[in-house]
Amino acid sequence: MWASDRYAQERLTEAQREALFALPFTLEIIPGVVAFHARPDHDEKYLLDAIVDGQLVRAPLAAIQRRLKPLDPTCRIVLCGHSHRPELIRIPGGPVLFNPGSVGAPAYDDDTPPAHVSEQGSPHTRYGIVTLDGEGPDRFETIAVDYDHEAAARQAEQAGRPEWAHALRTGFMPKSSGQGSV
Repeated sequence: MWASDRYAQERLTEAQREALFALPFTLEIIPGVVAFHARPDHDEKYLLDAIVDGQLVRAPLAAIQRRLKPLDPTCRIVLCGHSHRPELIRIPGGPVLFNPGSVGAPAYDDDTPPAHVSEQGSPHTRYGIVTLDGEGPDRFETIAVDYDHEAAARQAEQAGRPEWAHALRTGFMPKSSGQGSV
């Protein structure tokens, strides 16, 4: 369990943990619109990203297409996350893939081989809005909102997480963190 997972688990009630574990792995929101955390076949592997020189970068289109194989071919919109980096990709002849970014973790490091970091590059919290229009084009918005990230960083410091505090303040990981701080 990552440090952030332990932190959250210590603060959740048993009923809250059970409710989270009862959530489906993949959810079809409406016909043709599917949501999941990371990939349709794995909750901890990246869909849109590859690891290059210790950084997350956009994966080659062919790799993304292979990772989408488990999906129904009629799927037209995929909502995903995991990397905490905003992305919008239209697969030729396939779905639109939308990752709005992260609400509360603008950067993290992962020491699972190969070790890498994910960095949004700013402390803004991010979320997305998808507007479906049956008569015109669909609309995808990534919203970045400034908030009191200094207060959040102080909470992270009080919890013994200086690398998390740095990420919350800057959107980047400290260069020497290497603590697997997801």
